[in-house]
Amino acid sequence: MVLDKQAVLIRIDNDLELYDEICEIFQEDAIEIVNNLKDAIDSGEIMVATRHAHSLKSVSANIGATALSELAQIAEIAGKDANLQEMRRQIPLIEQELAEVLTELL
Repeated sequence: MVLDKQAVLIRIDNDLELYDEICEIFQEDAIEIVNNLKDAIDSGEIMVATRHAHSLKSVSANIGATALSELAQIAEIAGKDANLQEMRRQIPLIEQELAEVLTELL
């Protein structure tokens, strides 16, 4: 299981409707955030890339996608360390995990 839905439901008082809304927003935004992250890395815009990694970390945590959130955090930390090479290394891992999360949400 890629999502820890139960942990999120506990945080939001078992509000399934809210969880569904959060997941819908995630599905709308996550691919765009990853694309923006990649574009910023490719352009050498480390501060912008770091913000996108932070956003991905947060939205992933909101739906219980812990592994994706952790990968985004690694990219965010790399950005804070001005390490574009490490950020680039995380992209394929992030994309693979995102694909698994999106599949589980279907």
